[in-house]
Amino acid sequence: MVKVLFDHQKFSDQRYGGITRYFAALIDALKADAGFDYRIAALYSNNYYIRNEHLPLNNFLGRWLLKDDARRRYKWNKQYSKQAIGDNDYDVFHPTYFHPYFLKRVKKPFVITMHDMIYEALPEYFTNTDITSRQKQQTTERADAVIAISESTRRDLMQLFNIPAEKITMIHHGLDLQTPLQFEPVPGLPENYILFVGERGNYKNFFRFAEACAQLLHEYPDLHLVLAGGSPPQVADALAIQRLHLNDRCHQYNVTDAQLNYLYRHAQIFVFPSLYEGFGYPLLEAFKAGAPVAASNTSCFPEIGGDALQYFNPYDTAEIYQAIKAVLDDNALRTGLINKGAERLKLFPVEQQTAKTLELYRKVVEK
Repeated sequence: MVKVLFDHQKFSDQRYGGITRYFAALIDALKADAGFDYRIAALYSNNYYIRNEHLPLNNFLGRWLLKDDARRRYKWNKQYSKQAIGDNDYDVFHPTYFHPYFLKRVKKPFVITMHDMIYEALPEYFTNTDITSRQKQQTTERADAVIAISESTRRDLMQLFNIPAEKITMIHHGLDLQTPLQFEPVPGLPENYILFVGERGNYKNFFRFAEACAQLLHEYPDLHLVLAGGSPPQVADALAIQRLHLNDRCHQYNVTDAQLNYLYRHAQIFVFPSLYEGFGYPLLEAFKAGAPVAASNTSCFPEIGGDALQYFNPYDTAEIYQAIKAVLDDNALRTGLINKGAERLKLFPVEQQTAKTLELYRKVVEK
């Protein structure tokens, strides 16, 4: 039996999010395979995706001690992970992020997943004091195997970190294609809207996107802009929304997964204008929910989206505008994108992702 150890990092600081959802899918696959066992080295986590895991302090006492104290939670979980790593009661270690605290303790093989190379590809969007990139390089160089979630990310790993090709395994993200989606209406939602999902800072390219939307909303009086997730607009994006006269027609919602599915399903178009992504998981969400998608023509987008996206140059506001307008004005194009998205989605079942990862665990242990 192969024992897999996951550490605390993202389970300590992420309640929802793509990285913890990724690890939760791996954990589900490990549960279903008699050849594997696993352990999450955390005392307490309020992460939604592992809410049913039996962690030592996932109980009334843990909630009382740790729920509202993020720093204490992280500190205690880190110490617990150190102890678990030092105990060596596992065959392969898979850290959930890049902090190198474990490098002096880990004596068994370890696998690390590279979700993106944004810090390295677009360093101008991050502060000089941000040490994330240095930590990523430290842990990636020491890893026995590196998972790249797209060919785009694999190329960047080789070019920007000089990681040898034989050390990298490309495994696309996947989505559960079997379970029907749940939909929950969003109160106060306008009938016609352009959808933007997630954080809006730096490389997410919100400001060029908002400029393109301002022109479109001027032309289409019943059209609105809906922002799903992220925080409410503050300072820079709030000022941009005000400057572009979008205040009355721009709406931000913090939503559940079922409400996000509803937003995708009823959007006139979902737009993904990032300058860079490692995989672009919302593409799969939008395909499954039946949204037409316009997206950047950079990094991983063509690899994941294929012919199911209306592409634009994310640095060109006029191109963003034209791509969105084309879908708004052409019902046949819109329907075609939805149908192509449903077909494209079939290439990314989560079972394929998890099976390839478990196979990699076996290979690393055999070596």
